[in-house]
Amino acid sequence: MSIVSFDLEGDFAAFKDPSVTTNQTVTVIPSKSAVIGLIGALLGIRRSNSIFDDIYCESYIDLLKKTAIGIKVRSQPVKWTFFTNHRSLKEAKTKPFKTELLVAPHYTIFVKSTNEVNQVLLERLKGNNFVFSPTLGHSYCPARIPRFHKIDNVKEVEPFDRLVSAVFLDEVVESKGGNSGVKFDETDGLPARVFVERHLHHYFKGDSLKRTVLRHFIPVPVNSICSCVRLSSFYSQLSLARFYAFDDSEEVLCLY
Repeated sequence: MSIVSFDLEGDFAAFKDPSVTTNQTVTVIPSKSAVIGLIGALLGIRRSNSIFDDIYCESYIDLLKKTAIGIKVRSQPVKWTFFTNHRSLKEAKTKPFKTELLVAPHYTIFVKSTNEVNQVLLERLKGNNFVFSPTLGHSYCPARIPRFHKIDNVKEVEPFDRLVSAVFLDEVVESKGGNSGVKFDETDGLPARVFVERHLHHYFKGDSLKRTVLRHFIPVPVNSICSCVRLSSFYSQLSLARFYAFDDSEEVLCLY
């Protein structure tokens, strides 16, 4: 098994929370849907242009179905907030509108898909030849891809008592009254700072496209050193996340 990885960075990012409509709140990491959209842009998968069609075209759905992704945050999350005055539609006055941007984000993206998708993606990365320009959540946030790599000798492992420094999912849905399905401990001698974000997550159950809000645990760097935690338990309620190890490393990568 092999995985394609590439660095993704930019001056700004604007990955927005779709549940917030009163302002433009941004998240530290993109959702899986956003990452699949970015990969689709690199490969040339077009989005539907008709308001009468579904927002997700068949080629995007196919890519989403057969692709798992992982995210590792390489930069300290810093947000810049500013306000603009918007004209009210109800009253003859303006009202302030909050906008956020993530400053100087840097990620490593991991992609596990079919051999065909991986090969085409590698060719695009090698030639720096993308069909559509990659962006970080918005057209005014262009992305750069300075490095890429193909990782071989990857095997699936159990996550228990393993180190992890990349994003990992909590598959227990909060709205159904369940406690967290993830437990982890700090590691001796390594920084451990973890953010939690809730993202709308799309997944397949059989041939049906489902979506639910899941907690994403995000280790973030401390003083330019990647945070790392040790997983003591992981409950795979939806069977979405898989953990992989490179060679004989104690650290594992969560792909979902």
